[in-house]
Amino acid sequence: MAKRSTKWHDELEKKVFSDADSLAAYESFRLQYELAEHLKKLREKAHLTQEQVAERMDTHKPVISRLESVNANIKHLPSLLTLIKYADAIGYRLNISFIPGKRKKRPVRRAV
Repeated sequence: MAKRSTKWHDELEKKVFSDADSLAAYESFRLQYELAEHLKKLREKAHLTQEQVAERMDTHKPVISRLESVNANIKHLPSLLTLIKYADAIGYRLNISFIPGKRKKRPVRRAV
């Protein structure tokens, strides 16, 4: 099987990731995806259903389903309080940390 060219992908990636706003949007979506996947895996590790977690949080199953799925709609991002309640419901404690990283330069925007 012949390897398909990824040149177009590389060029698109380079163009998108060179823009600070696009890069920030991508990073935000990536973190949302990782959080949703992590929540689901932890719940499954605790051998709990979404219904059980919802009951423990005094909420409804669709709320848990939204927490465990990725949605570009900003209104469905969980608050810290919701994440604390979710962690408690599955037998965990929420811990947030900052990891040292390379600072990305933002382009200077000039008034026209």
